[in-house]
Amino acid sequence: MPKHYQGIMRLVSQSPWIDAGEAEPAMQLVLDNLCQGLQVDRAGIWLFDASRSQIQCRQLLDRTSGFLDEPIVLTEQSFPRYFSALLHDRVIAADDAHTHEATAEFSECYLTPLGINSMLDVPVRHHGELIGIICCEHRGEARQWRSEDVVFAGSMGDLIGRAINAAEMMSFRSQLQQLNAELEQRVAQRNAELETAHRQLVESEKMAALGGLVAGVAHEVNTPLGVAITATSLLTESLQQLQKLFTDGLLDENNFVQSLQEQQRIASLLQSNLERAATLVKSFKKTAVDQSSDIKQEFDLADVLNRTLQNLQPVSKKVCQLTLNCPDRIMLDSYPGSLSQIITNLVMNALHHAFEHQPNNALLTINVLPQAGFVLIQVQDNGQGMTAEIQKKIFDPFFTTKRGAGGSGLGLSIAYNLTVQQLGGKIRVQSAPQQGCLFEIQLPLAATPAATAQT
Repeated sequence: MPKHYQGIMRLVSQSPWIDAGEAEPAMQLVLDNLCQGLQVDRAGIWLFDASRSQIQCRQLLDRTSGFLDEPIVLTEQSFPRYFSALLHDRVIAADDAHTHEATAEFSECYLTPLGINSMLDVPVRHHGELIGIICCEHRGEARQWRSEDVVFAGSMGDLIGRAINAAEMMSFRSQLQQLNAELEQRVAQRNAELETAHRQLVESEKMAALGGLVAGVAHEVNTPLGVAITATSLLTESLQQLQKLFTDGLLDENNFVQSLQEQQRIASLLQSNLERAATLVKSFKKTAVDQSSDIKQEFDLADVLNRTLQNLQPVSKKVCQLTLNCPDRIMLDSYPGSLSQIITNLVMNALHHAFEHQPNNALLTINVLPQAGFVLIQVQDNGQGMTAEIQKKIFDPFFTTKRGAGGSGLGLSIAYNLTVQQLGGKIRVQSAPQQGCLFEIQLPLAATPAATAQT
């Protein structure tokens, strides 16, 4: 290849436009340098359609008038010999385009009006397939195309294929970025929906747990209130009798002292039972507020556990003996509502599952063991235990062994999520059939929710 062709090829191939992903400027660069190198007046880039039955001009340079924006389309039906040559011959080098077998069809309609006498068509390939041509058109006397002209024009055609490939890659990259952005948006939306659903499930489970306690607490409160009502009635009756004796003039010192003593006993009974009812209501209200608001605060672990188990006592005492062993003054900077919810779910899970076939001797023990920077809470029962297969699924959402019998499959899943995500702790289970079950919860003294820890 002559040196001036080599210089042009080097200049064009090193241009950033070729690999910039913008096909139009790259095509214009190639056509401009092609016309200068071959000393031809016109050059165009023509691309096949998918069926290869027509070819359309993508870029056209006429050195007398510049780049032309003319959507020219040639069809196989109108120019069958030309299309046959394009598809079967590597190059069409028509020294005399008016008489050449492949180009003679253009003589009257195209070549003569534009004064074109010679044509050189070379292929444009993409991924090894023919996708179009570069057509070089020479005005003036017929020109004999040399082999170096063909090689030069073919090399420029390769650069067009390279530019088209870069544009395609840029388009794919842009589409991929757009798809990634849409995917991220969808993932964010789904995560938000899942987070909302999770919060709703947690709230639903909290309300279900509280609702389950209401009946037991109401029954427990009803006993001291019933005694208080009876005591009030007795006190009223005693006062009426005292007044009648006074009115009838029959009140003596002995009757008066006996009446006062009886009224003091009734008042004492009334006071103790009202205090008992008030304590139950206060404890339940505190637990309900903690679980509903769940604000991070410093609290005494024993106090929260005692209140939680006190609320569970009306339900648990019918099934098992519930015992708490917790040292005083273990202070946590955490979420008492979440902790109460976890303990409630574990206890209720044991009451519903562990002692189903073991009504006697049922024991449920909660032990608290202080550790360096942590506290270990063990919830252990001597119930029927569970298989290894069930243990693998026990913290999965909606998994329950009592489907259709009141089990939601959410209790232990929520306990797990609250322990790990909200309190920044760990929870694990050990069990075997007929060997009871041990849940161990390891909590940091200062809670660091998982979402905070990741930011």
